[in-house]
Parts: sequence; structure tokens; C-alpha cells
Amino acid sequence: MAEYFGSSKPYFLMALIVYMIYRVLLRVLYRNGRMRVPVVHEVGMALLAWWLLTLFSASVSPALGFSLKPSFPGMNLIPVYGTIRMVKESGVGALLGAFLKYVPIGFLVPFLFRRSRNPGKVLSLCGSAAIFIEVFQLFMPSMAVRLDDILWALFGGFSGYFLFGLLCMNITGIERMATVKRSRGRQVPAPVRLELELVFLLMLLPVMVQGTRLEMARVQEVRAQEEQQAKAAAEAKKAAEEAEAQRLAEEEAKQLKVADSMPELSVEAGAAVLYSVDDDLILYEKAGIDQETPASTTKLMTALTVLKYCDPTEKLTTGEEITRISDQASNASLKEGTTGTVETFLGAMLIPSGNDAAYALATYTGRKILGKDSASVDEALQAFLDAEKDLAAELNLENSNFLTPDGDQADGQYSCARDMIRIARECLKNDTIRKLCGAKSYRGLFDNLDLTYKNTNELIQPSSECYYEGAIGMKTGSFNDVKCLVAAAEIDGKTYIAVLMQDGDPGRYQDAKTLFDYVAGDSGDGGEDTPAEE
Repeated sequence: MAEYFGSSKPYFLMALIVYMIYRVLLRVLYRNGRMRVPVVHEVGMALLAWWLLTLFSASVSPALGFSLKPSFPGMNLIPVYGTIRMVKESGVGALLGAFLKYVPIGFLVPFLFRRSRNPGKVLSLCGSAAIFIEVFQLFMPSMAVRLDDILWALFGGFSGYFLFGLLCMNITGIERMATVKRSRGRQVPAPVRLELELVFLLMLLPVMVQGTRLEMARVQEVRAQEEQQAKAAAEAKKAAEEAEAQRLAEEEAKQLKVADSMPELSVEAGAAVLYSVDDDLILYEKAGIDQETPASTTKLMTALTVLKYCDPTEKLTTGEEITRISDQASNASLKEGTTGTVETFLGAMLIPSGNDAAYALATYTGRKILGKDSASVDEALQAFLDAEKDLAAELNLENSNFLTPDGDQADGQYSCARDMIRIARECLKNDTIRKLCGAKSYRGLFDNLDLTYKNTNELIQPSSECYYEGAIGMKTGSFNDVKCLVAAAEIDGKTYIAVLMQDGDPGRYQDAKTLFDYVAGDSGDGGEDTPAEE
């Protein structure tokens, strides 16, 4: 009910101005016609005007939503059914409101105007107002059009008229209390004669004018919001397209480009790839995406993961994790309690291919990732391997699954030549890894241990028959008779990476030299055995 009466608030000021002008003009006409207007009449007219303003504000204001197209599907012309539906949807209060809206009109009209003291006129007036409202609401999609509303208007108007009749029967003189006394023989001006009809029209006027303004403002606001939303959607779409384009560009950048044509080279490895770092181009490929055993070349991925979370100068101490390596695995001769920097342990892992160093680094890094120094070895290793998987996704590895930090073969562990190219390319960007992988030997100066390691990569050992001038690393791998090699070399000012998997020994070195000789334009043995300092 409060919402109903509050609906007239936006129109009240304009209605008040219109009403005051209207009453001033009538007062002039009353005076000229020597008519006596009781104060009760003025009060009653003001009350009737306010009631009509409220009725129209809540029923036919364009601000409630207006459409030039009528909504006939929302019309209900079945008696009683509309009332039942109204009660179900809005409760008994809605039914009571439909009735009470017209009771004051049915009472005030005969109370203020002698000529309207006829039930037929009162019902005609209430019915006409209700019909106008229902017809107008056909163009208001948010309003329900019901025949029952007209019936309740008639019932409400009649009830008001009946109430007036009861008061007249019980209160002497009430029928003359609010009527205008006219002088005999004087013509009644039309505005005075049509005072009742005019108050209906004049209260409808501000509702229509102000309601139209409010509706236009609402429509403009909706359009502005839609334009803003459309603009925001367009900007979001553009941003999404740009982000997608950037993502695709990044994905494309991660993809390894392949030369249009490849040479026919005699390579014994089951899988091989030759890659130009500077040209970002695969120059030769053989079974590049086939799953193969990575063996200790896995340690390159371990090194990348360690340095993603640890600084080379950090200190760690070995524990029981170094006892987890297999009996025949290569090791760096570490003992439980050995303390040193991350860089020293990396040297012990990459140069002599120490599996014990790999486990020590993985355990330390895993605990750091967890933020829990007391984490068990199993917990730490799992955290490390999870981080390694995340890094694999960042590097766009397409066919790799690393399950151990040292590369010792486990069921379900594999990689491919292309992925090892991606890993090696990333390793060359890291100064620490690049320096260690290119060292012929390395002094592991731990806090409580001093060891010297020789690099297992024969390509960088001048005393080896497999030496290749210009080789700068990187990592060997062995699992039983299966050998693999990730090699890098600088030739004519450019850097190249060769990956050999499913190879033999010394076949892996011969295959690497064959690939490097191809880019060097040489079919020889790859250079002289000239010593190079660490």
C-alpha cells in the first residue's frame, strides 16, 4: 500500500501547480457567478484530485513502461479467473487494493456534486475510468489487463456511493455540506459545470507529461547502458582477441620451426634432431616426437627446475635421499651430511652425472616449494616433480613425462628429441647451467668435501677421439646399452643443438659430429684435437 501511495511522488509538484492554477481560475469564476463554495468542497476536491493522481500514477504512467505495440496475450477477459490468479500471484492485499481504489471516488463524487447523486452516474464514472486504465495498460507490457479489475472498480465505486447514502441517512445536512451554492438566474460557466470531468483530466495530464519525460529518460539511460555495455563488450572482445593472438603468437614462438627441406644424413640414432638456436629452426629431424628413454639427460630439466626456485648461492646439506639411487647408477661420491651451494651440487649433477646430487637438489627444492623444511623426502620429491610438470607446460613440451630427478628409468618416464631441444635451448639461456655443461672438469668444493669431476661428454674433452672443436656441452645419458646425448656447438658464429636418442657408444658422438659437420659444410671428423681450457 505504501508503494501505491508513493507512486504519485514524482508527479506531485507538477500536479500541485496545475491544480492550484485550475482552482484559482475556478475561484474567479465562482466569484463572478456569485457562487458560494464551502471550505469542505475545496478540501474534498483536493482529496479527490490527490486520489486520482495516485490512481493514474500507479496505473497508466508511461514511466511504468510503454510500448506502441499492444500486448494482447497478457489480457484476461474471463471473469473471476483473473481475480483468482491475482490472489495467487500477489495475495489478498492486491484484491483488497483493486476494490478500495474506487471506494473514495464513489463516495466523494456524490458528496461534492449534487448532479452526480445517482448510482448510475457514479458507476458510469468509475467504470469509464477503469476501462480507460485497462485499455491504456494494453500498451504497457509490465501491467496485467483483467476484466475483473473493471468489475472490482464498479464494486468499489458502488460501495463508496452506498457509504455516502448511509451517512446521508444518519447525519442531517451532510448532502449539502460540500456542494457549491449557485445563484439563480445566472449562467454557469463551462469550467464550473465540468469541474468533475476537468479534475480527472487535469490529474491525468501531469502523469502523462511527467511520466513521458521519465520514460524517455529511462530509455536514454537504458540505451546509454546498452551502448556502454556494447562498448565494454567490444573492448573485452578486442582484449580477448588480442590476448588470444598473443597466446597464439607465444604458442607459435614455442613451436619448433622446421626447415622446408632436410639433408639425407647417415645417423644411427633411433631419434635425432639438429636445431639452429639463432635461426630458431630444425635443420634435420629423425623420429623427433617419438617417445624415447631420456636417461641422465633428464638432469637438464632437473637443473632448470632447481634454478627456477633456488639461487645458486643457497646452501643445502644432503640427507638420506642420496641413498635412494640405484646401485649401478653414476654418482658424485657424496655422503650424508655433505654441505655446499646449489651451484656446487649442480656441478656434481651435470658434469659427472651424479644421481646423488640430483636427489639432494630435488629434495632441497621440493622442501623450499612446500615452505616446510621438515617435509619428508617423499613429500619433497613429489613437490619437485609437480613443479617440474608445471615447467614442462611452460616450455611447451609435447611428449615428455619425468618421474625421477636423476633420469634413472622408471615405468612411464619418457621424452622425445624435440622436447630435449626445447630443454637444452632453455638451459643455454641460463649462465650457470651453460657454464657447468661446457666445463671439461669441475672442482666440487663443498664445505666438508673437496672433489674434482670430469665431464662425461666426450665431445668437449680434447684428449678424446670424439672431441669436436666448438662443442660447448651439454649432457650425456645412458641406460644399459641405450645411449643418448644432448650436444651444443658454436659454428661460424651460430649456436646449434644436436639431440641423439636410442643411440650407441661411440655412435652418439659420431652422429653429433655428423650433424654439426653438416652445418659447418664439412664431411670430416669435426676439427682438430686442440686442447681448450675449462
